Amino acid sequence: MPYVKEICVAGSVVTIRRYHTLRYNCKGERREGREKPTTEVQRAINTRAATRKLAGLMNTNWRDDTGMLVTYTYARDSRPPTPDDMNVDIRNLLKKLRKAVPNVKYIYVKEIGKKGAHHIHMIMDICDIQILKKCWGKGYVDVKPLDSDNDYTRIAEYFIKYSKKTEDATGKVGRRWNPSRNLKKPVVIKKIVNANTFADKARKSTIRKYENKGYYLVTGSEVSGISELGFKYYEVKFRKGKKDAEGKRIHKDDS
Repeated sequence: MPYVKEICVAGSVVTIRRYHTLRYNCKGERREGREKPTTEVQRAINTRAATRKLAGLMNTNWRDDTGMLVTYTYARDSRPPTPDDMNVDIRNLLKKLRKAVPNVKYIYVKEIGKKGAHHIHMIMDICDIQILKKCWGKGYVDVKPLDSDNDYTRIAEYFIKYSKKTEDATGKVGRRWNPSRNLKKPVVIKKIVNANTFADKARKSTIRKYENKGYYLVTGSEVSGISELGFKYYEVKFRKGKKDAEGKRIHKDDS
């Protein structure tokens, strides 16, 4: 049985994936595609994996009513001359932030453009913008509330893009993102399954099971087919539904 069923519980979001893994490879298992991924394909695989991991951390540690998205921008005359200087500015920012907001949770990513613009993007616990301005002191601070039904996959995608943009402008600069040490990790459960779990009956059973638990299937999240490595692949995502005044389930996929 060469397939794995992975259930990731991250806050209000449950993601279920079924995929092949070489750790449990079996003789005679047939691939439908290429034998070895190209560099470009492997890069795409790595980017998706990084986005999943980052979204899982975000969804586990924040909700729409506990977190916010912050962009720290340099004034033109305060831009750091080198990436190392920017790192010093970030360390100073975090030192002041941790002192002003004890036990603050955050994840940040740097964005350096080819034309010289520098930004720090951060998802973090809600706090007073005046505190952030005082801690930063290098330019401007923009704050936006989280408003994504407790699912921050889109923000994770943007963070990964910012990281790639910085890499293109300056060369590889270490981690894609930088988290505080006090973040909780999502609960990930894995078990070995056979190819029968890809059948339509099994798929419908999974959807029904989570809908009965008060979750709803996220529109467009259900993906199935053959992976770049040539094996069957399936993914679906559920969010915990909210209730209106009458007790009916509501969510932002409703139109």
